[in-house]
Amino acid sequence: MIRLAFYIAVALVIGIFAFWLAAHPGQVVVEAFGLEIRTSAAASLVLLLLLTFALAFSWRGLAWLIELPTQLRKGRAQSRRDKGYDALEMAVIAAASGDAQGAVKNAERVKMLLDRPALSGLLAARAAEAAGDIAGAERQYQILLEDKRTALAARRGLVRAALERRDYRAAIGESMAAFDAEPGAKWAFEALFDAQIAARDWAGAITSLSRGEKRGHIVSLAAKRRRAVLLAAESSGAEARGDEDEARRLAEKAVIAAPGFAPGAALAARLLVAAGKSWRAAGLLEDAWAAKPHPALALAYRDLKEDEREKSRAKRLRGFADLNPEHRESRILNAEIALDENDTQTARMALAPILETETPPSSRLCTLMSKIERAADNAREANVWLSRSLSAPSEPDWSDLDPEGPAFGYRDEDWARLVYSYGDAGELIHPRHERFERMPLDPGQALFLQAPEDIEDAEDDVKAKTTIVGTGDEASETMTEAPNDPEDQADKVVEKSVAPKRTRSRKPRNPRKKAKSENRNKPAKESEPKPEAVPSPDLDVAGFPRQPDDPGPLPENTSDDADMQARKREVH
Repeated sequence: MIRLAFYIAVALVIGIFAFWLAAHPGQVVVEAFGLEIRTSAAASLVLLLLLTFALAFSWRGLAWLIELPTQLRKGRAQSRRDKGYDALEMAVIAAASGDAQGAVKNAERVKMLLDRPALSGLLAARAAEAAGDIAGAERQYQILLEDKRTALAARRGLVRAALERRDYRAAIGESMAAFDAEPGAKWAFEALFDAQIAARDWAGAITSLSRGEKRGHIVSLAAKRRRAVLLAAESSGAEARGDEDEARRLAEKAVIAAPGFAPGAALAARLLVAAGKSWRAAGLLEDAWAAKPHPALALAYRDLKEDEREKSRAKRLRGFADLNPEHRESRILNAEIALDENDTQTARMALAPILETETPPSSRLCTLMSKIERAADNAREANVWLSRSLSAPSEPDWSDLDPEGPAFGYRDEDWARLVYSYGDAGELIHPRHERFERMPLDPGQALFLQAPEDIEDAEDDVKAKTTIVGTGDEASETMTEAPNDPEDQADKVVEKSVAPKRTRSRKPRNPRKKAKSENRNKPAKESEPKPEAVPSPDLDVAGFPRQPDDPGPLPENTSDDADMQARKREVH
């Protein structure tokens, strides 16, 4: 509509101008080169307009002819650029879809068609990475280092390539250079820290962690936890080298960084006790227990004083548990203290809140309840809890601590994992549980269950089950008579001392029994004593699968006459 109005206005102007010319007739005379040209004013004006248009078109045509080669070159360049962008698009799509061959092919086309070395170089390097050509990618990134615009991206690529071939020193060098050049690059901090952890460079990782915390690349809580783990790992290394003073100093710094970090507190306490600073060790353990109780802390606190009366030790441990009385570990510690004092009622009351909330109870709790019931001379309940412990879930949180050895037997790879598991999530790892490592057998903390065996009886041929509790000279045999009702089978328990079987002389029913009878009838001086059965660490009882922390039976020499298998159980 606006365009139509414009055309109408132009037509009106032309009409008015023509009417004006017609109303004012005149004559135009042109004399030049001996010629005289006479015409009307209107005709001369129209002729002038035509000449002007002709001159304009002539000039435009001449300019087009002059610019024609340039336009041809621009057209070819535009076509080449369009093809390059098409190749770039195809290369990116191929790399994203995992087509390494297509990515490399299109990257080469981009390099030929586009005059953008930074873009084509980055694309060629990423295509080489997609194809698995790490060396080719590194060559491309080395070229890109010369350009300031792509230097940071090139270092990131070199870090990836170094980590891919597990060259952690090269990764540390490249990521450190990137972090120095651009401290705000979070990826540079994370790559540097991860490479230092992989290289077990604990001191360097602590320095990088402090720089990253200042730049806001990691939250304060996670930084404190990671620092505690790194200090404890460095302390462990110093102890292995024999530098006790440095190890003790680093362990104390680890506890200060995170008081609830149990491995650091246990390590610091052990080193302080070795240096004769038990009071300082006690303070660290108390702070750690108040922050987050752990079974290892209770053992370390118990062993602070060697020559101590039982009542004094129990009083000291109760005060230790009162630092965090509502925690699960504090209740378990109180139950163990009461059990040592033979106060079974108090022990039951301490465990009652835990048993009410945990369903099903763990193997650790079942075993502890079995000990409590046995101490209360309640054999039936003790046997029930002992049976439940075989199929109960285990606790992968150092509930199987070795009282005589180090609580946390971490290796370098374990410390490296702990940096992230505890630093980021506040969770400890149990590598001994994961590696299916066995704890040394402690006679005071072992239970062996004997499998059922057939016992001949002259009158009713009764079958019985035998349970051996304890080890060595203190072993006793518990016989459970086979009742008529299967539900009452675990309720009838009769204890008796171990004694050799009575010699019987009767006609054997088969040749095997005949040979057995002849051996029994031999004189006592000629008969060989029955070897004492050695329980196997693996109990094969139907319905009670092997626990996840049990790697299986160890090769041991067992007696051929005794069909006995046993399983080690941890007592806490």
